[in-house]
Amino acid sequence: MSDLTEPVDRADLVPPHDLGTGDFSLYPIDHAMVAAALEDRTVRVEWDDGHVSRFHFPWLRDNCPCCVHPYTQEQVFELAAAVHEIRPEDVLVSDVGALEVRWSGDGHASRYHPGWLREHCYSEGSRRERLLAPVLWDASTRARPDGFDWGAVVADEEVELEWLSSIRDTGCAVIHGAPLTDDAVGEIAGRIGVLRETNFGRLFDVRVDTDPVSNSNTGLELPPHTDLPTREYQPGLQLLHCLVNDVAGGLSLLVDGYRVAAELRDRSPRFYELLTTHPWDFANRSRTSDYRWRAPMIGVDSDGNWTGVRVGNWLRGPLDAPFDLVEELYEAYRAFEGLSHQARFQIRFRLEPGDCLIFDNRRLLHGRTSLGPGAGRRHLRGCYMDRDELRSRLNMLERRRRARKVVAGQGP
Repeated sequence: MSDLTEPVDRADLVPPHDLGTGDFSLYPIDHAMVAAALEDRTVRVEWDDGHVSRFHFPWLRDNCPCCVHPYTQEQVFELAAAVHEIRPEDVLVSDVGALEVRWSGDGHASRYHPGWLREHCYSEGSRRERLLAPVLWDASTRARPDGFDWGAVVADEEVELEWLSSIRDTGCAVIHGAPLTDDAVGEIAGRIGVLRETNFGRLFDVRVDTDPVSNSNTGLELPPHTDLPTREYQPGLQLLHCLVNDVAGGLSLLVDGYRVAAELRDRSPRFYELLTTHPWDFANRSRTSDYRWRAPMIGVDSDGNWTGVRVGNWLRGPLDAPFDLVEELYEAYRAFEGLSHQARFQIRFRLEPGDCLIFDNRRLLHGRTSLGPGAGRRHLRGCYMDRDELRSRLNMLERRRRARKVVAGQGP
């Protein structure tokens, strides 16, 4: 094992080792640098597996691992304040396997950990390998969300990591065996991160009320939708914990909005273009609040990757669009909604007491069948979170797992 690592109990301390990496993580050294050379605008690094990395001069100077605060690991070097040309005077691979760069002008010396440098290589192939594509699904490939025992999640970080990875990759998971208490859903969410309070409260109830504040508090069927598309920052995660369910009907249903978007893109490129570029008006008007927002129904980033969907038939305001596009936009909307209502895209399952459903509210559409007539109750307790909390918890768990493997001399 390389001498560039420290024991696992230092994984959350600073600095993690003598070379430093500019962050809190330990990095396994799976590949060694065999050569480094200056090019016109980049430093070329060759690795023992034949891989070649090229790092631009400003990128290397901006990520100098010693130019950070020793405790916060936040940068203290200001790239914009550099008075000299950002260009190396010399580069080499040191005796301990680090990339050493001496900068012209001020003579500053930077040393880059080989594990960190390989992990952050931004060649096209390396960036493609790091891309975590969502696992698309429909009724033909998934019958219900992955299930996890709450006791096992609490007792074993590897199970917890598997649980959270399932939410990240497929958009949903179910906890079994959660305590039948009013606060349990908040405790489950709290294990992930910080809850997000809305006008419905920190925790909210989904049950039939005599004075309902939304359709979810009735016995009506709820068609596939996302919650709070009316917000600028739509909640990223929703948790629904079943306390009581002894009624007929009331099956939970989920639809992978990204799978529907992919189908629409392949079948009707023009409709897909309209729903990814033109905003719709969403409104949540009540006696005590009035939330409104405009955004496309299918969100994409600059690379065309999906960032979320906003769907809620009863949460749409009057469409405000160019006159010549109104009819075509409605056709596109009906096409997306029509697909999400098809049984081949829906999974339906019954939540039993102690089950807690967690799903990505900006990817999955959710709903339920109508509650059957007669005696019985169905009571779910819910809360919202942001996706950031899920990603942060995953990063922490993966950081600790990586540190354990580094100390044990294993690979990533």
